[in-house]
Amino acid sequence: MKNPTQNVLNFSNVPSFTSGLQEAIDALPESGGVVEVPPGIYTLQRHVRLRNNVLIRGSGNASRITRTAEVSSPLAQEANDGDVAVQVESAKAFNPGMEISIFDTTQRGWHATHAVIRGIDDNMLHLDQPINTNRPCLRERNGTVAHAFSAFVAWEVHDCGLQSLSVDGGERFDQSVFADFTISAIHFVRTIDARIRDCVVRHWPADGVSVQGGSGTIVTNCLSQGCLGHGFHPGTSVKHSLWINNIGRENGRDGLYFCMHVRHSVVSNSTFHGNGRYGIGGLGDGGDQYNLVANNTCVDNARHGIEASGGKNNTISSNICLNNSQEEAGKYSGIGLCDVTGMTVNANRCLDDQEISTQGYGIEEKGESNQNLIVANHCQGNLCGGIMTIGDRTKCTENLE
Repeated sequence: MKNPTQNVLNFSNVPSFTSGLQEAIDALPESGGVVEVPPGIYTLQRHVRLRNNVLIRGSGNASRITRTAEVSSPLAQEANDGDVAVQVESAKAFNPGMEISIFDTTQRGWHATHAVIRGIDDNMLHLDQPINTNRPCLRERNGTVAHAFSAFVAWEVHDCGLQSLSVDGGERFDQSVFADFTISAIHFVRTIDARIRDCVVRHWPADGVSVQGGSGTIVTNCLSQGCLGHGFHPGTSVKHSLWINNIGRENGRDGLYFCMHVRHSVVSNSTFHGNGRYGIGGLGDGGDQYNLVANNTCVDNARHGIEASGGKNNTISSNICLNNSQEEAGKYSGIGLCDVTGMTVNANRCLDDQEISTQGYGIEEKGESNQNLIVANHCQGNLCGGIMTIGDRTKCTENLE
């Protein structure tokens, strides 16, 4: 049976803050279907929200999703939980229908508010939903309202997907007032069996692809380039997820970042190079366990090629970590193990072939790391040495240094 289909061009003459994309989704039956996105430029003023069993399918780089420019204003007075309007110093750059984020230095991440401007009265922005912060957003904590948002959001839905789309944030951002994971270009939250494939994200002023919580998500054959945050970001207790055949390059932070209680997930057959922090970072932070990082290439990153910190029972196998620690010669290694236990690190090639080496060690254990198995790795040409271990119960054997 053929899936119901809507072509976004059929909604090109309909007033829309999403270039007809949301209207095309809403026109599908409750059972779901496919939204076709032919070649063209589709500009967003707010995110597009997926629902159960909906696939948005483009034509590769020719189906280009762009966003209106980021604008912002400081708060003129504090914004409290439950408020349905906020006062800013100047509302000149804002328009009704825009999506905004409301935040300060402490009210960020899950504690920021994302809403749509329903109307404007002088410098008062009226919102489509109440502010949902756990404490006030204050001027003295740099309280701000910004036109900052995701391109695509899926929230607690199942069997949704994105395919063959190009999401373009515009000119490369050197900074943003709100480079937060909650406004990642693609932001999936507690989804089940979602699919993101053959998509490109460039120059988004936050993370490229973020999957927070849920189970069974597959992200494959995607490119995240030049984003201000991380290229890819599995986090918030996501489990049984696959991140395969992806490229994360020239992002401001990590090529791929593990965050908070990631379990039973696989990152493999991908390449992460030229990123502003780690090629693959955060493995172990916040309780990541039983994950597999295998057959990846991490080259020319600012810090460690692969960074594992504070976790246990993860496996790092058959990766190439080459010429990392570009930020400061000798400070970072091919694979950095800090405060980790029960790790298996095997069959990796952690090398430096530059005229002047920068990568510290091939594999470096530090902090409270112990009871790790480091075996059959090839670690030569590094600035400080092949392998450094500190744990008295760590087993390090059959390596080539």
